[in-house]
Amino acid sequence: MFDRLFYALSKIFTDKTPETPGLEDVKLMRTVHAPDGKHRVCFFKREEDGVCGYREEFYDTSSMEAFWRPVSSGYAKQYDSMEEAEAAAKAEVPWVRLVMP
Repeated sequence: MFDRLFYALSKIFTDKTPETPGLEDVKLMRTVHAPDGKHRVCFFKREEDGVCGYREEFYDTSSMEAFWRPVSSGYAKQYDSMEEAEAAAKAEVPWVRLVMP
């Protein structure tokens, strides 16, 4: 499951794929779950340049194999610090304010 998450993060956060050297530089820093247990936000950091970001996901059980799916497609927004990424998540994802002080 974590392999799929890191692969997905690499696709939206960088133009790197698992076959590309340097993918290990994207680190999952924190995950917060919504009170309903069906949504989460993953915060991550690219070690090579310090760029941070987050991605909102929901738990998709519509197929035979359930997995976390991104709420939106495309590249994740990028921030200069984890504090900026967390503030943006609180502003843009309403339930995050309930679980993060």
